[in-house]
Amino acid sequence: MTSDLGGGLYLDPALYDVVNAQGTAREIDALDRVARRCAARSGPGAVWLEPGCGTGRYLRVLARRGRRVRGYDSLPAMLAYARARLVRGGGDWRLAAGSFTDPAADLVDLGPADVAFCPVNSLRHLADDGAVLAHLAQIAALLAPDGVYLVGIDLHHENRVIEEDVWEGARGGLHVTQVVQYLPPAAGDRRERVIVEVMATRPRGVEHRSHRYDLRTYTEREWRALVDGSALRRRATFDARGRPREGTARLPYQIEVLEPR
Repeated sequence: MTSDLGGGLYLDPALYDVVNAQGTAREIDALDRVARRCAARSGPGAVWLEPGCGTGRYLRVLARRGRRVRGYDSLPAMLAYARARLVRGGGDWRLAAGSFTDPAADLVDLGPADVAFCPVNSLRHLADDGAVLAHLAQIAALLAPDGVYLVGIDLHHENRVIEEDVWEGARGGLHVTQVVQYLPPAAGDRRERVIVEVMATRPRGVEHRSHRYDLRTYTEREWRALVDGSALRRRATFDARGRPREGTARLPYQIEVLEPR
C-alpha cells in the first residue's frame, strides 16, 4: 500500500523522531561545550529549557545526563509524544503547552532556566521582527539573571545556491528517509523556501509525505541589529561543534549566545 499525505513530519511525531534522532547526542555535546564556557550553571542539576521542544529528543539526552529539563510546544501531539518518552527515561522534567511568543503563566511555572536553547534554525520559523522580539522577551523572562540562551542559526550570505540534505533513520520495523531542498530567496525577498519529501516504510506499506514552508533569512548585520533592540544581548558566537568563532570568519551554521541585559 502506498499513500500520499500532506503535512510532512509534524503531524506524525514518531516519524519526526525517528528521522531526526540520529546525531542528537552530538548536537547536545556542542551546546554543552558552549554552556560550560558561558553559563553560570550548566552541569548536572542545572535547568535546561527548550522552546518548541517537539518530540523532546534533546531533552531526553539532557535528562539522561543529569540535567533538569523543561520544554514547551504548541502542538499537543508532539507534547504527548515527548511526555511519554520522558516518562520512560526518568529524570527531572516538566513540559507545558505554549508557543514561541506566548508568555503564558504555564511557562513561567516551569521556573527560571540556567540554559535555554533553540537549535537548528527553529527561530527562523518566526515570520517577522516583531515575533522574534516577542520571543526574546519571553525567553528573557524565563531565564535566571545569569542564564544564557543558545540559538543555533544559519545566517544568509549572498550568491547562495539550491542546497539539499538527506536524512535516514530506522526504529523497529519503521524506516524513514527525508530529502530536504532549500531554495534561496529571490532578490529583495527574505524567505527561504524549504521543500521536504518523506518516505516512511513500514511492514504494512509505504507512505509518502510532502511539506513546504518558509524560513526567514538574516544577514549578520540584520541579525545583530535585531538582537541589539531586544530584551537580550549578544555575548559570543560559536561554531556547530561548540568552538569559539575566530574573528569574523563566516560560518555555515553558528551558535549565538544571548544573555539578559
